[in-house]
Order: sequence, then structure tokens, then C-alpha cells
Amino acid sequence: MALATIRTRYTLIFLGFIGATVLATIVGIRLWVTPDLIAAGESAVLTRVNEIGTRIYRELNQIQAQQRAITETVPLLDSATIDKVLPGLVNQYGDAKVFGGGIWPLPNQREQGRDKFSTFYHRDASGKLIVNTHWNSAESLNYWEQPWFQAGLKATAGQCVWAAAYKDAASAQPRTNCAMAIQRDGKAYGVSTIDLTLGFFNPLVDGLRKELDDTDMMIVEADGKILSNLTELGDSQVLNNVSAYAARSPFVAAIQQNLGKLRGDALVRDAYIDEHGTPHTFFLQPLAGTPWLLATALPTALLGATNTSILKTLAAIQLPLVLLLVAIMVLALGKLMGRLGVLQRNIESLSAGDADLTPACR
Repeated sequence: MALATIRTRYTLIFLGFIGATVLATIVGIRLWVTPDLIAAGESAVLTRVNEIGTRIYRELNQIQAQQRAITETVPLLDSATIDKVLPGLVNQYGDAKVFGGGIWPLPNQREQGRDKFSTFYHRDASGKLIVNTHWNSAESLNYWEQPWFQAGLKATAGQCVWAAAYKDAASAQPRTNCAMAIQRDGKAYGVSTIDLTLGFFNPLVDGLRKELDDTDMMIVEADGKILSNLTELGDSQVLNNVSAYAARSPFVAAIQQNLGKLRGDALVRDAYIDEHGTPHTFFLQPLAGTPWLLATALPTALLGATNTSILKTLAAIQLPLVLLLVAIMVLALGKLMGRLGVLQRNIESLSAGDADLTPACR
């Protein structure tokens, strides 16, 4: 009975030690490793998301390069030559996303006694650049009094001021424009603009959503104006405000709630639970080099997927080791119990006086 008790006691101690080691490993991973893994998961997602910002930045930088060419060239030309050269400057990259472009001189700058003397080309239905003289008509507003003109005139030399997205009868797609100041002989001459259609936003966002499963994305302006569609909401939401869809989508509601939290270029991080009860992690960040914001959300469990994978890997490694240790323990304990059994029998024989104490030799 005593040996059986010893065997049971040592077996329980050994199994307890193994169990405590496994538990300590799991707790250690969750307390110290998991936060780093989740942060790494977030960083990986945001790195992929920032590819959108990089792509958009390239598009805007190309437009800005066109604008510099126009603002440097126009002051060197006479009035008639400007109209001949401008279409080529606007279409120098052959990019269909460039909807149009033009120059907007201040009154009396292009010709004395003439206030309205702009030249603007835009694409027709076939994609051909055609001249538009609306802003030179008597019934049009004074273009030099418009906010986009005033903003461009005050811009840093060689830098674009991007307009809020808008849409008019001239194009089926929403647009923005880059306004840049033109200087002539060291004085303000006017403003140059290039219009960029924003239709490339949707395929760009949809493409990344396919790569990042279960991820919601939307490009918006700081006031909540939507610039890319969320297909789950059905019809086009572009140029509508997020407030119109907040009640229909927890993701859009999170955008609306976090717009006011933006400070400079800092990332805003939040969490919400969707209509199916799934916790989501939400990010809202400015797109570097652009006037727009990118909202992203994905199930929180995806960020901890690496942690789960590590736990499974550790289990796959530890389980065979535990079984091997148990087998070794059973064999070792069996031998120990056998020797203790022999010792116990010898002691019992000695106590009963049956032991043979005769010397082996004399």
C-alpha cells in the first residue's frame, strides 16, 4: 500500500509540473507575446492599406508636375500661343483621369480692358479635349472671386490646392481640381487648374478589399463626404455624407463618430460591434500627401490570428514532448518501484529473522 501511494504521489507531482509548465506558457504568450503580435498584425494591415495612399499620392504628384509645367510655360507665351499650347500641356501624359485644365488670368492681365479671359479645355463624351468658354460669358460668375481661385492664388509657389470633390453636368464622375498660382514678371498673373476625376478610387479600394478578406474600406473627406462606394450599401454613395448611412452600417457610423477625433496626420483607432455581434477594430487615417481620409475596419479576431497559430504550433510541438516525458516517467517510476519493492521485501525478511546473514566466505 505504501509503494502504491508513493507511485501515485510522484505521478501526480510530475503531471502537475507538466500542466503548470503548459499553463505558464499559454499565460505568458497571452500577457506578453499576444499584444506584440496584435500590434504586428495591425501594422501589417495598415502597411497594405497605405498602398492606396501611395497610389493616390502618385496620381496627385503627377497632376502637380503638370501644373508646374503650365505655370512655368504660360508666362512665357503671348495670348494666342497659350490657346495653342495649353491642350498639349493638359494632356501631356495622355491620362483619361485628367478631365480638363485651364488658365484663369486676373482682370486685365492677359489683355488690357478685358476682365474675363480664361481658357479651359475639358473632355467630351469621346475623351477629346474641347474648349469651354462659359466662364468668359457675361452671365457667368467672376471666376477670380471663386474660393478655388482665391485658394490657388494664395498657394505656396509650385504647390497645388486641392478642391473638395464635386460633380456637374460636364462629367458623370466626381472630380477634384488642383489650383496653382501663376506668376509673371514677379507679379500675380492668375491661376491654373487641372481637373482630376475620382473614379479610380472604387477599383483601387475594391482590389485591396479582395486581398484583405472581411475588411471594410471607404475614402472620405474631413466633413464626411464619401468618395468611394461601400458595395454592401447598394447604390452609389459617392458625394453623399456618411450621416445618411450611419444608421445602416456600423462601419459608416464609426466613421461619423471618429471624424472629429482627427489631429493632424495621427491615426485614429477605435472598436465597434457589427450587426452580427462581431467585434471589429477600426482605423481612420489621413492619406499622406492627399486631402482625403481612409477608413478601414476588420474583425478583431483576424488581428489575433497569428497568436492562435502560434498556440497551435506550440501545442503541436509540446504534446509529443509531454507524451514522451510521461512514457519516460512511467518507465523510470516502474524501475524505481521495482527496486523499492525488493528493498521492502528484504527489510521485512530481516525483521522476521528469516534473512540469511551467513558470510559468503570465511
